[in-house]
Amino acid sequence: MSKLIKWLVLAVVAVALLIKLSLWWSVRNIMEEAANSLQPFAEITYRGVTSSFDGRVGLEGLQVRVPMARDSVTIEHAQLKFNGLGELLRFKERLEQGKFPEQMAIDLKGIALEVHGPFMQTLYDAPAERSVFTAMSEVSCGKIKHIGTVELLDMGYRTLETDAEFSYRLEPGAQKLTFNLLADTRDMLETRLSMALINVSDNPGDLRMNPPRVSSMTFEMNDNQYLRKVQAFCAGKLGQSEAEYQQTALAKFDAVLRSQRVGLDQPVLDAYARYLKDPQSLRLEINPTEGMAWDGLQFFEAKDVLQMVNPVLLINQESVQPLSFAWVDPGQIREMGALEKVVAEESQSSRENSSQYDFVPVEHLAQYAGKRLQFLTYDGTYYQGILHKVENGRAYLTVQFGAGSAEMFLRLDKIDKVRVNF
Repeated sequence: MSKLIKWLVLAVVAVALLIKLSLWWSVRNIMEEAANSLQPFAEITYRGVTSSFDGRVGLEGLQVRVPMARDSVTIEHAQLKFNGLGELLRFKERLEQGKFPEQMAIDLKGIALEVHGPFMQTLYDAPAERSVFTAMSEVSCGKIKHIGTVELLDMGYRTLETDAEFSYRLEPGAQKLTFNLLADTRDMLETRLSMALINVSDNPGDLRMNPPRVSSMTFEMNDNQYLRKVQAFCAGKLGQSEAEYQQTALAKFDAVLRSQRVGLDQPVLDAYARYLKDPQSLRLEINPTEGMAWDGLQFFEAKDVLQMVNPVLLINQESVQPLSFAWVDPGQIREMGALEKVVAEESQSSRENSSQYDFVPVEHLAQYAGKRLQFLTYDGTYYQGILHKVENGRAYLTVQFGAGSAEMFLRLDKIDKVRVNF
């Protein structure tokens, strides 16, 4: 009996060693194939291979050097994480079938980039096209409009070290994909992005014909001295005190948004002013209504956009209420001194504009041919367009999508509400 137990133990140890060796050999072959295919564009080296029986496999001391760019990126430890050893062993098989693994995480520890290097210059020195998403990155800093590598060096940054993790989980039965992205750059910023998609196929080829829909999204920033350093740097450039520069930064933020036709209401600006004074965390959650189309939101009333997007904003762990904005003329920029009060004329104009709209019965829709209407269907979808005619139980209209337009019809029995501009 003791000999049998002894041989069973030896068999288990032998199987474990074979699995370990197989994982090591597979990763080594994959890296050699990748290194050979990338030559002469990049040189890949690594110190060793790691693996575990809980579904992890990775590389230590990974370095990717690009001779043409005369720069390199180093990663202290890069690993793939699966939900157990079985998922790891089936990973290659699912890829050969053209399917996503149901669960996977990519964990990168110690990503190091030299601030003065070409990679960082590519990332930071070319400013992004102005949009509502660049409002927080644009600065009032003398001749400097955005923070680049030269400014980072002046603020004391030499090497940016980041820990990052990307993970996702696919639920084929529910056709749901959930993914999370975390990036923590030392002495700078921690960012988190979580997103849930529905109507997702596990076959990548199906995504182009039937794209998924965003069910929810959360974006969070946790400042780690970066914003304070930017404020101190730019305040010195302008010869302002810390409090004075915070008002300057708030005016810049408001001006950039207004150049994109977005005018935040005063409570939201006041909340952002508190964030500039004490930058801790900023968290935005959105839960779009079913059937909402992202393209063309600018053609809806501001309050309807908020109803469709369902945003929740938390600044320094405090909810911002009320959360509201208005569409404004891009040339209508507030003066810095007016940021602490609500412009009465603008408020009056908003009230007048809102009073020009009213709901009309669906059965009377034919009377409004040639007018711009807003439709809300029973499934929660919004449409806005010019009505051409009502015929055979259908409303025919032209809707705008971005810079283009399209002809479509809506069945009258699917329309819940109609609002017309008188």
